[in-house]
Amino acid sequence: MKTKTYRTVSTLLALLLMLVSATAAPAAAMVQVPIAAPMEIPPPEEVPDVSDMDITKLQISPQHTGLELMPGESDEITVTVKNPNNKTISMDPMVVDQPYSEYVFKAEWITITPESAELEADAELEFTISVAIPDDAERGHYSTQIAFTDDLMPTPYPSPYPMYINALNLHTSVWKPPVMQIQPRYIHDRVESGKEYDYTINLKNTGDEDIEIDPELKRDQWYHSEMGGQAFEDDAITITAPPVVPADGTATVNIHLEVPIGAKGGYYSGIDLGIDDSSGGIWGPDSEMVQLDFKVWTQPTEPYIMEFATETAAPITIKIESNQYRYNMCGGGSSGSGDDEKPSFDVVLRGSTGDEVTLTKTVVEYQGSVNFGGSDCVPPWEADSSGMYNEGRTSYVERYTAEGAVDTWKLGILPHYVEEFDYTIAIGDAP
Repeated sequence: MKTKTYRTVSTLLALLLMLVSATAAPAAAMVQVPIAAPMEIPPPEEVPDVSDMDITKLQISPQHTGLELMPGESDEITVTVKNPNNKTISMDPMVVDQPYSEYVFKAEWITITPESAELEADAELEFTISVAIPDDAERGHYSTQIAFTDDLMPTPYPSPYPMYINALNLHTSVWKPPVMQIQPRYIHDRVESGKEYDYTINLKNTGDEDIEIDPELKRDQWYHSEMGGQAFEDDAITITAPPVVPADGTATVNIHLEVPIGAKGGYYSGIDLGIDDSSGGIWGPDSEMVQLDFKVWTQPTEPYIMEFATETAAPITIKIESNQYRYNMCGGGSSGSGDDEKPSFDVVLRGSTGDEVTLTKTVVEYQGSVNFGGSDCVPPWEADSSGMYNEGRTSYVERYTAEGAVDTWKLGILPHYVEEFDYTIAIGDAP
C-alpha cells in the first residue's frame, strides 16, 4: 500500500507542474531579456624588435645592492656605469620610488655624485650614492631605484608603473636593536599528569623609557603539526606579569602549569609577550614570542624484557645508561623538582626456571658534559663567574653483576624518570 500511495502522489505532482508550466509559458514569452554586447578587448600592442627600438642599454654594476642602517646613520656605495654603445650617452640620475616598497624612501635621503654626466662610447664612470637616514625614520624595509637614464622597458600592455632599464635597485633596512632582552626564548619540559609546574621568563629593558607588556598565549598552527591533538587546553596555563618593564630595569613573567589528570601526548604553543617596542617589529612577528613545548611523560608500569642465552657459566655483567639534555629545561619546571625525578632503574634477572637471580649493584655513575659558553638558562645580565659554566648533557649509569650459568635468561628493566636508555649485557669477566 505504501508504494502505491507514493506513486499516486508523484503522478499528481507531475500533472500539477505541467499545468503550471503551460499557464506560465505565454507570460514568460513576453519578457524580453536584454543581451549585453560583447566588450571589445583591444589587441596587445606589437612590441618591436629590440634592434628597432630607440633604447640605450648601459651596464650597471652592481644592479642590486642593500644597506642596513639605523636612524641617524649614513653610508655610501659606489656604482660603475659602462657605455657599450658607439655614441655618447647623457645621464641624469634620478631617484624612483618603488610601488611595492614597505615604506617610502624619500629622495632627499639620497645624494648622487656626480649629479649628471656625459658618458662617451666604451667609457665607464663611477657614481657615489650617499644615503643618510634621518633620526625620525620609521624602522622597516625600503626599496627604491636609481635610474641613470629615462629609458623604459617596453611592454605589450600599459604598465602600472615605469620600469627603468638602466637602474640600480637599492634595498635599505632601517633598524634599531631591540631594547627589550628576553630569556629564555623557549620552554621545553617533560611533565606529568596531575602535577603542577612553574616557569619564569626574564625581561630586561635597556632603554630610557618604560615599556608596556601584555603577555598572552598565542598558538601558531603552521609551525607545529597538531594532527594528534593537544595534550591539554590553554586554560591549564596561567600567566601573571607586571604591566610595564621600567626603564633600565627588569621584570619577570610567571607561568603556572596545572597538567590535567589523564593528559597524554604533547602540548605546543607560544606566549606573545605583547611588548610595546617599535624596534622589535623589524625582527619579524616571532621576535616577541616565547615558544612552549611540553611532553606529558607517563611512568611505565611494566618492565622492558630482554631475553638472551649463555653457553658458559661465566659471570654476567649488566650495564644500563640514560641520557638527558638539560638545555631543554630552561625556565624552571621539572629541572628543579628535586630527587623525586632523578633517573633510576628496577632491574630483575630470571633464569629458565623463572626464579629471580641475585643481582649485585657494583657501580653507580653520574656523568656530564660542561662547556664555558655560558648557560642559556641564566639571564646574561645576572651572569657572574659561576654562570660561565653550561652543563648541556648529563647521564646516569647503573652496573650489576650476577653469577653465570648455561641457561636462558630474561632481563627486566623498569625505568623511572627516563625518556630513553641503553643497556649492555656482557658474558665473562668484567674489564
